[in-house]
Amino acid sequence: MPEPNQPPPKKRCTIYVDGFNWYFGVFQHRPAWKWLNVQSFFETLRLDEDVVAIKFFTALVEPQKHVSLRRDRQKRYLKALGTLPKVKIILGKYQERTVTCQARECMRRLEYQVPEEKKTDVNIAVNLLEDAFRDLTDSIVIVSGDSDLEPAVEWVRRNHPHLKITVYIPVLEDERHQRRNDNYHRMGVTCKPLPLADLPRHLLPSTVAVNEKETITRPAEWI
Repeated sequence: MPEPNQPPPKKRCTIYVDGFNWYFGVFQHRPAWKWLNVQSFFETLRLDEDVVAIKFFTALVEPQKHVSLRRDRQKRYLKALGTLPKVKIILGKYQERTVTCQARECMRRLEYQVPEEKKTDVNIAVNLLEDAFRDLTDSIVIVSGDSDLEPAVEWVRRNHPHLKITVYIPVLEDERHQRRNDNYHRMGVTCKPLPLADLPRHLLPSTVAVNEKETITRPAEWI
């Protein structure tokens, strides 16, 4: 029981971040924001709640390449995120998918390989359901514009109506009119664009200490 005249405890809040959806919606257009301190950002964004966990879902890019500068930068950032006490990184995977050229210019059957990120949607859905079922949170915040998550959100909404659910769509301001959120509104779930104005104020230090002997430096391409 809270002490007399003490405010009630804050609601527990868990953040579920679709890393690639956020990247393609925002960060690929704003590389200077990529070195983001997600814990500081979301704790500020949800000041009225107690952010207990931030689950960051992604996959390592270009896994087929022996050497990849993009993958090295990504791994550097994930390692920096790993120093934040509330952040948990959950990896899916990239795999090659065979695509056949359908353009008129393709005079003969032409097949090529494209990388496709897998498992993120399933990983987010499983974590949503588990956390709701085990009563590990009071407030669910999803950062994704992917409609594949709607069935899991609807299940939580129907079976655990006491849980507060917020969906933030990661999108630049001039592209917001292209993103639809009708289905979430029909469920009674709050859905709105992710506020971006404060992102530049929540960057990690240029050099992050991993332990007493190891440090990580922000990639020059992200400055």
